Amino acid sequence: MSAVRLLVLGSIARRGITHGYGVHQDLTSWRADTWTSVKPGSIYHALEKLAAQGMIEPTDSGDSTKLGPARTEYAITGEGKQEFIRLLEAALKNNDFQMVAAGIAFMELLPRARVIELLEERLDSLHSTVTFLRTLPTQPIPADPSKHPELVGLWVGYFEYAVSSTESLLLALRSGSYLFIDEK
Repeated sequence: MSAVRLLVLGSIARRGITHGYGVHQDLTSWRADTWTSVKPGSIYHALEKLAAQGMIEPTDSGDSTKLGPARTEYAITGEGKQEFIRLLEAALKNNDFQMVAAGIAFMELLPRARVIELLEERLDSLHSTVTFLRTLPTQPIPADPSKHPELVGLWVGYFEYAVSSTESLLLALRSGSYLFIDEK
């Protein structure tokens, strides 16, 4: 699963109709390059691939007053909306930092109850991961990297933080923070 694909579809879904530079502007203003592996080239590659797959389609914005060279503008298709929702739901329960970050960026485009449900699934997975990581053997002088106490400690610490931050987000959502699509 690709965070870039989710981000590009999400940008187009939010804007309605946009061109590649509009998507680039969104992701740049969100500083998505600091929390995902998105780069300008990956945005345009994703646009081409999404168009070829029928997830987005070239469209006429109706703006006849534009100056300068013509730009291809895109709108998300029905199939693209389904793919966006599928990617968004998968991202919100994912343990990968980039994926969950991209999911949180668009979580308000789902109903609040669904987001809570997905984050609860993520939390269960995170708890299982922490439990497993704590069982890993370590050695003072490790024979291989997987038994290095500092490496195992890093993994445990990362996932414990993920548990804590997911619990905090769930608390905020349950207390009514943010405005979701089913509340507008």
